[in-house]
Amino acid sequence: MGCNKTIVWFRRDLRIEDNPALTAAARDGFVYPVYIWCPKEEVQFYPGRVSRWWLKQSLAHLKQSLKSLGSDLVLMKTQSTIFSLLECINAIGATKVAFNCLYDPISLVRDHNIKEKLVELGISVQSYNADLLYEPWDVYDENGNAFTTFKDYWGKCLLLQKEFISTLPPWKLQHAAGSVGSCSIEELGLENESEKSSNALLARAWSPGWSNADNALAEFVENHLLEYAKNRQQLGGSSTSLLSPYLHFGEVSVWKVFQKVRMKQILWAREENAVGEQSTNLFLRAIGLREYSRYICFNFPFTHERSLLSSLKFFPWHASQNNFKAWRQGRTGYPLVDAGMRELWATGWIHNRIRVIVSSFAVKVLLLPWKWGMKYFWDTLLDADLESDILGWQYISGSLPDGHELERLDDPQIQGSKYDPDGEYIRHWLPELARMPTEWIHHPWDAPQTVLKVSGVELGLNYPTPIVDLDFAANRLREAIIKMREIEAAAGANSNGTNEVVMDNADRIQSLGTTNVVAEPKTCATYSSNDQKVPMIQTSKVDNPLSRKRSKPMEEKGEFQYNIRNDVQSEAGTSKPDEDLCSTAESSSSKKPSTSRTSFSVPQFCSSSKGLPESSEGTTDR
Repeated sequence: MGCNKTIVWFRRDLRIEDNPALTAAARDGFVYPVYIWCPKEEVQFYPGRVSRWWLKQSLAHLKQSLKSLGSDLVLMKTQSTIFSLLECINAIGATKVAFNCLYDPISLVRDHNIKEKLVELGISVQSYNADLLYEPWDVYDENGNAFTTFKDYWGKCLLLQKEFISTLPPWKLQHAAGSVGSCSIEELGLENESEKSSNALLARAWSPGWSNADNALAEFVENHLLEYAKNRQQLGGSSTSLLSPYLHFGEVSVWKVFQKVRMKQILWAREENAVGEQSTNLFLRAIGLREYSRYICFNFPFTHERSLLSSLKFFPWHASQNNFKAWRQGRTGYPLVDAGMRELWATGWIHNRIRVIVSSFAVKVLLLPWKWGMKYFWDTLLDADLESDILGWQYISGSLPDGHELERLDDPQIQGSKYDPDGEYIRHWLPELARMPTEWIHHPWDAPQTVLKVSGVELGLNYPTPIVDLDFAANRLREAIIKMREIEAAAGANSNGTNEVVMDNADRIQSLGTTNVVAEPKTCATYSSNDQKVPMIQTSKVDNPLSRKRSKPMEEKGEFQYNIRNDVQSEAGTSKPDEDLCSTAESSSSKKPSTSRTSFSVPQFCSSSKGLPESSEGTTDR
């Protein structure tokens, strides 16, 4: 063991096991683990209430684990991450900073700038892969171009022969002496008093923390993986792995998940267990979709605000504040959609199939801009993951080469009959429909008046009539597509289906005014303090497609190589008050989505001058 002093900068890698940055620093000498909370730098992607709750619990768990190893987790709240890192470096006389890579657009820019500044000051910086099976810069086609379809990307990944090497957690840590302006977990401000009553319910269903992640993984692999292919479309129970929040916060490594599932795959293949093989194939494909989401964000870092393809540049979105509010509150008049949105608001989690259904309804039926939906998911999901949500919403909106056809409009009534045939999911989340007969529960507007009366349903009073007729929505969608193509042709745009990279039509939304007055992105205020907020919408200029591969980040990669052998045969100071930030869903338990009477205002747009799964499942298993 050496005598160097290393700052270990934790972010979304909140675990002891399989943490290459921590392991390398421990082997090198003294460590100074630090977590820096900088709300200002989160900009429009400031985490929502339930996501912050999970982060708070996970940090407490990690802090206790580090203490048991002889170290501690230093917590800092700041207005500048680089300022706090420099404070830590000066406090202990560190010569090195180690961290694990992130691949979302916000982190890519921030990490690059921090790296440059530290190197200028003579500080060694080493970054490691703790989040992926395959680094984005390792997977390109024969011409050196980034893949833009999942099938081609994952096919190339499966051809890569790599050795998987797992690292054991350090059994002891030497904590570097030094004092900085640290704070307690409570002082981070991740949870305010008005949120605690709502958050208390989350602890009944979830147990954040890296050791609990191991338990969740073992429970799934041993008891539920075998029937995964059969049960994964069920809307309740243990039909999915429930690992997504653990993976997002880095409480379990994707290598460990892959390895355990792969071992089952090999075992069941030897036993000629076709059911088990199918289940492992599908689950590993879901892991591949998570990988692909990072890959897309790394190679196309604008995808959080612009479509990958040009297809939506001229799309005439119907940016209705009222429709957006009805969708968020689960009051569209379509029971399966409403049940899903109310479950999301109440629990912070919905099944992946429901995510596909409600997002498709927002984009295809209501013609709401996909970025609004993506940002609302970010604000409300317990497992909110920017890369996966980008991939999912662009897939649904037809913005990816292998995404949903833009013309495809799924009937919520048919989807309900298919995935909730007995109506139990709807009855649970829509108590006003609890007494509706199964025959009518997915389309109560067609039920005879006598049935409605016996069921206690008064359409338009205690349950809304459909917000839009589905036939009308289908015709409107077709007309919007025709109009989009006409404008595209008139503008001389590339309409031959190639991967032209241009932004979508934020500046052409007809129902709202725009103000093109700022040169840099700014926080966009909304006018309601009691309602969820929507993302700021920006316009940008893109001159050339970004299909060529991006260079490997300038951070020096650590000594460890975390490889996968994959022969799968199938698929500073105090920050400003958090409430001033443009982002999150309000969290008071009294603000129920079905009863809110507060108006909602879409922010004025800001301006700056500066593909996918073959099935409709969305991005990853949840």
